Amino acid sequence: MKYKLLSLNVGRPEVYQTDKGELESAYRKKPVQSMTFLTFLNFDGDEQADKKNHGGRDKAVCLYPAQHYRHWENHYDQPFSFPAFGENITVEGIEETNVHIGDIFQLGEAIVQVTEPRKPCYIIARTHGIEDFPAQVTASGYTGFYLRVLKEGDVTPGDMMTLIERHPDQISVSDVNNVRYHDRKNQDRIKRILKVDALSGSLRETLEKMLQKT
Repeated sequence: MKYKLLSLNVGRPEVYQTDKGELESAYRKKPVQSMTFLTFLNFDGDEQADKKNHGGRDKAVCLYPAQHYRHWENHYDQPFSFPAFGENITVEGIEETNVHIGDIFQLGEAIVQVTEPRKPCYIIARTHGIEDFPAQVTASGYTGFYLRVLKEGDVTPGDMMTLIERHPDQISVSDVNNVRYHDRKNQDRIKRILKVDALSGSLRETLEKMLQKT
């Protein structure tokens, strides 16, 4: 399975104005046209403002599927341009339903692994001035997801993202989203997800707490 990298995006924290006041964030990333080195923590030129909830080894790269843009343009009747979802890489054809936690991909010279779905937060609403945006992303399942870097290397816009190893547990990103937002009391499904060795540490902690409350 091969998917094309349409846009590679980086940004550093900045303070910008929103309809609810100032916001410090690195959400407003910009596309780069040249080869960029991907380290174990991020792309060169990229940084996170909120390092407690973003970044780190388990969330070094944020991916958003390019085809989802068409859904949001129709839903809100307005255009969105890459990277409107604050993603590092915008990839055509990849889907939350057919990608699994622990799947390993070649991306340019780098090797990356899926770790958890991206959790939409208030920043997407503040940035676009659309109050219900996080709730709509959650409801649609079009969240995107995070990657950890297993091998550093150069990545160039237009590179192919190629599946090299499917995780044997085959827990899709959509499966995790469903438990996280819609089926929170399903102990069996939570336990199945927790068995996946490649799951990010932060999401593992969240699911363990959910399990304790059921």
